[in-house]
Amino acid sequence: MYELLQVENPLPEQIPPFCQDGFLFLQVRHLLNQPDRPLHYFALLNPKTGRADARCAVFIRDDWAISPSAASFGSIEFSDELPDEELVRLVDAVVTTSKKLLVQGLRIVNYPDCYLPVHSQQLRAILLDAGFAVKYEELNQHLPVSARSFTEHLHAAERRRLRKCQQAGFTTQIWEKPDADTLFAFIRKARLRKNLPLSMSSKELANLLSNFGEVCPVFTVCDGDQLIAACLGIRVAPGILYYFLPADQEDYQQFSPSVMLVENLYTHCQQHQVPLLDLGISTSHGIRNEGLIRFKSQLGAVESAKLVFEMRF
Repeated sequence: MYELLQVENPLPEQIPPFCQDGFLFLQVRHLLNQPDRPLHYFALLNPKTGRADARCAVFIRDDWAISPSAASFGSIEFSDELPDEELVRLVDAVVTTSKKLLVQGLRIVNYPDCYLPVHSQQLRAILLDAGFAVKYEELNQHLPVSARSFTEHLHAAERRRLRKCQQAGFTTQIWEKPDADTLFAFIRKARLRKNLPLSMSSKELANLLSNFGEVCPVFTVCDGDQLIAACLGIRVAPGILYYFLPADQEDYQQFSPSVMLVENLYTHCQQHQVPLLDLGISTSHGIRNEGLIRFKSQLGAVESAKLVFEMRF
């Protein structure tokens, strides 16, 4: 029998180690770095190992219990060996505790199905059975990374754009000590131009780079000393690199340097044995961004679902 652990606003030493290399966003240091309180932490402790075989964290914001507070997903992470009945018990505990908080409901943002396809289906069935509904389904797109060269994935038009960047002498690199203000201003300008939301402030970006720099390198494309494209590459898990906050310079749209940027991430994944390059969602609350979907598709991206579950109390 697993021991159910529930802690409100836990100290780092109160959170047990997880049974495997898990998701960054559910690790102690990331959870405690996310805003909004109280934080309610749940885990199922394996009596043989003393480690958590399942874990979940719920925050309170705007009269809702939410998972996560500030990350691309939260949800429930669990081991392959965990019996369904134990997962059901954990979900029941999360729901019961959330109801006592006198909030409107509970919202759980799950990881993309491509991360853990079997776990995603297992969790979906249990959440729906518990009374959750799928609030909306985001379209996620990713590149499977193999020994194949990046150009083999590309549509002919994107191959031409990449060649144009190479012929222009653009260079790619990882920005070793990025200046957060400069990077934020670059990203903000590009996202405003494309009418895309910006999910973090300058201060939050600086915090991310300062506290998680070793798992969050900044990838760049430059024309000489001029920054023309950039993104963060977040190592969400040992086998997953997440393409986050991509941005490009308006004057270089004819070159489409983002293709060269993604090639840089793909090569990085090959060099570090990372089999999945997550290009992120191409929808907003389920509404499709056709231009973004097409761009990623022409890079060779594969589609999968990313579900947001809700239960109203």
